Amino acid sequence: MSMLLWCALALQLGAQLALGRSIAFPPTDDEWLRRQSSTSSLPSIPACIPPQGTSPLGIYPPSAVTTKQTGTNCNRYGDPPARVLNNVQSPNGLQDYVQICHGQIITMTDKNGQERAVCFYANPKSTKDKPLPLLVYLHPSLFGSTVTFPLTGIDEVRDIQSLNNEDPSRLGFSYILPAGRNTIHQYPFPDDTGLGWDNWYRNVDRRSRDLNIDVDFIDKTIAYAKGHVPVDKRRVFMTGWSNGAAMTELYAANTDGIASAAVYSAPDPYRDSQDPCTQVPYPKYATPVRDIHNYCDIIGICTTGKYYRDDLKRRYPSLPQSLVVIDVVTTAVMGTDDGAKCDPACQGACAVTTGSVAHNRWPAARNSDTFFSFLRANPLPKSGFWGAPK
Repeated sequence: MSMLLWCALALQLGAQLALGRSIAFPPTDDEWLRRQSSTSSLPSIPACIPPQGTSPLGIYPPSAVTTKQTGTNCNRYGDPPARVLNNVQSPNGLQDYVQICHGQIITMTDKNGQERAVCFYANPKSTKDKPLPLLVYLHPSLFGSTVTFPLTGIDEVRDIQSLNNEDPSRLGFSYILPAGRNTIHQYPFPDDTGLGWDNWYRNVDRRSRDLNIDVDFIDKTIAYAKGHVPVDKRRVFMTGWSNGAAMTELYAANTDGIASAAVYSAPDPYRDSQDPCTQVPYPKYATPVRDIHNYCDIIGICTTGKYYRDDLKRRYPSLPQSLVVIDVVTTAVMGTDDGAKCDPACQGACAVTTGSVAHNRWPAARNSDTFFSFLRANPLPKSGFWGAPK
């Protein structure tokens, strides 16, 4: 579910071999059905390789969409808080940010007493008279900002991209890159542990002593940015990748003052296929969110992402919840919103090859017309806040 990259894909294949399993080529329809009916006592990772094209018999893996709780320790906020494996800021500590941070590397302590690294770029063009937007980026699990933020192409336009629909001449933005924690995840191997964000414990109530630690920490980083550079209060935007995208969706829908978010390849933050404590999403604010997905994506998350969007639109018709499906090779837009479709061959809860490769690259060619355009078009209303979704 995270950005597995080639090394993680190799881990998957290596794990299969270590368990005495052969790596099969794409099965026929009959063979695929036969495999699904068999069981094994050996631990396994969901690494099936279904046909990457249209099935002549119309037989595909079962959809990864799930709506039922299977866990025995679920609570009113979904799963229990993610268990921290060790008290590290990130896999490489502060050095995790040295290579890409064009601003200030700071260390902040979360409410659990854990030190976490943050890269903060305070755009020098931002003034009290003409404040620039703030962009918050949440990295995928397993890989922090050193690996992922440069791949987005966002840093390259930090001084020249306009995110202001009322004054296009106001170029540039500040950004802040908080770091996740090393925790247990509700994802399959090799992403069942590691750096990431806890979007499974969904306590977003700021009045609660047990507020989600990552939610509280993101609050803290945004407050820090606002206290150290002039920020256009109507234009605090968010983006994220994979697990960071899911956390962004959860956070943006439940946080006052977020203008909008445009994310890439997000698992359903409430009902992902591996989550034992799924919940029905009830967003507190009508924050506009756009989710960009690959037509074929890893662990069936194009299908689950579409289900998430369609479910919210059905229950909240006026909610600006946007879905864009792109081609896995060219990143060309294939469909949007009601017209968006996913490859049924990649809808299962398994690590399909095409989806894994596509998931591991950020569609930088779509930054301007799909990511930035959505953010620019959706600042906070002049009232300064979004109301409840209707």
